[in-house]
Amino acid sequence: MHETGGKLAAAIKRYLHDEALSVDDILLIRAYLSQWVDSPAWDANPSIDYEGRLALASMRQSARSLHNRAKIAEWLERADEMGMDPL
Repeated sequence: MHETGGKLAAAIKRYLHDEALSVDDILLIRAYLSQWVDSPAWDANPSIDYEGRLALASMRQSARSLHNRAKIAEWLERADEMGMDPL
């Protein structure tokens, strides 16, 4: 959210506009999503149950291995199903 170099915003824009992503774009998006889902705010959710915590742990682990547009899209779809919207 506070990235000032503009590289992440440009990478997200390319992703959202279905433009080609460079390796650097994918690495930036992966780092952002990992940082976002690792936020302790998700752990503090009072309505999350055991299965929700397992799903959150899975999302955290899988964010670290995003390596292409398809995997990013799949991850974002899962996040949406969990009520999360990182973009």
